[in-house]
Amino acid sequence: MNILDAAYNTVHDFPGGASALAPRIGIKSPAVLNSKVNPNTDTHHLTLLEASKIMAITGDYRVLQNLNAEHGKIAIDLPKIPECQDMALTELVLSMGIGGGDIQSVFKEMMADGRITEGEATDMSKVIHALYEVLAKLDAQVRACVEKEKA
Repeated sequence: MNILDAAYNTVHDFPGGASALAPRIGIKSPAVLNSKVNPNTDTHHLTLLEASKIMAITGDYRVLQNLNAEHGKIAIDLPKIPECQDMALTELVLSMGIGGGDIQSVFKEMMADGRITEGEATDMSKVIHALYEVLAKLDAQVRACVEKEKA
């Protein structure tokens, strides 16, 4: 199957077909939507925004799957994030990664000349301490999520 066939089948397999989908995606006429997904019509074309809306409404991702296949890619479902994980927790995990990057760059600089000076050891200790703080905060927030799940 190709992208055009996938779009056609997605629209026509949906209960009510183009008549049900057209108004939901902002197309006034079901005939226009039918023309946009008809592989034999050159005058009308489905936009990316319309294709995205169709996938959101139908839950049918054949267009996306065929687009990925055409380019040698795959699409996977993102994991469901528990409600307790808000942006603050996500930002904390990301900052931990940034802190880890700091350790790597400080270590690389420290080892560049093959020896470790007192100042370099102090710099590394500061970075490690900062990462400990982030890890402790992450541990506390993860534990708080567990408590929310129990409640």
